Amino acid sequence: MVGLKQAAACVAFLGLAASGAQASDLFSADGGYKDGAAAPYWVVTVGGYAAVEPSFPGSKETDFTFRPIFDFYRAGESEWLSLPNDSFGFTLYQTSNFRFGVAGNYIDDRNVSDDRRALQGLQDIDYTIQLGGFAEYYPVPFIRTRIEVLQGITGAEGFEANLIADFIYRPAAQWQFTVGPRLKFVDGQYNSEFFSTPASYLNLGRAYNADGGLNSWGVSSSARYDVNERWSIRGFAEWNRLEGDAADSPLVKLRGDENQWQAGIGAAYKFNFAY
Repeated sequence: MVGLKQAAACVAFLGLAASGAQASDLFSADGGYKDGAAAPYWVVTVGGYAAVEPSFPGSKETDFTFRPIFDFYRAGESEWLSLPNDSFGFTLYQTSNFRFGVAGNYIDDRNVSDDRRALQGLQDIDYTIQLGGFAEYYPVPFIRTRIEVLQGITGAEGFEANLIADFIYRPAAQWQFTVGPRLKFVDGQYNSEFFSTPASYLNLGRAYNADGGLNSWGVSSSARYDVNERWSIRGFAEWNRLEGDAADSPLVKLRGDENQWQAGIGAAYKFNFAY
């Protein structure tokens, strides 16, 4: 299901791609992307993934979707690792191996029409915008650790904390691979929105009230090949297993799946944008 997020991302991508064409004269012979080259411009990356992901949290059904790629940094600054399932972040402070800033994320809405067999009798959930912050630390250049804390301000207005670690492997200049574990903790409001069920659900005769705690754990991987200085081909795959009250929900046990898979393949374009 292509929702508001995907439509907005498509519009943004087309607009930025046009800006990139207008900015093509900013490219220099030495690339303009290498760290340490002080210049009054941003290095911007735009693109997208064609992806498949669960129709909603806990679903065993999947949907095809568009996952945007957008990243930027000032020329002369480091290009930080950016993975498809990271929340969008804007850096406020950074050193050579640490940074923190504001973060935002989007969760698509959940409607009965997504899966009438599983969602019949459950309330619809409006699209969710989450705002918060993130911090990253690299104990060594090939290990990234990251934490995200996010609060829903629309839709599912619960709290979420993501603990992330990635091993980064670069066998050649144009190749990059990552793999690492994922942990998600949520509060009772978040779990209740997605996983609580009324007594009438599937005629079970009892209500299920999901509380907070560990929501899921899993592993994520990605691959990137730089075709040249501007274009790159990218792919990712991620598996997460629901735990705790999320996994025990009748929605998951009787109509869904504890194993949540997603994967995608796409491309990105990098250009310099003067300011």
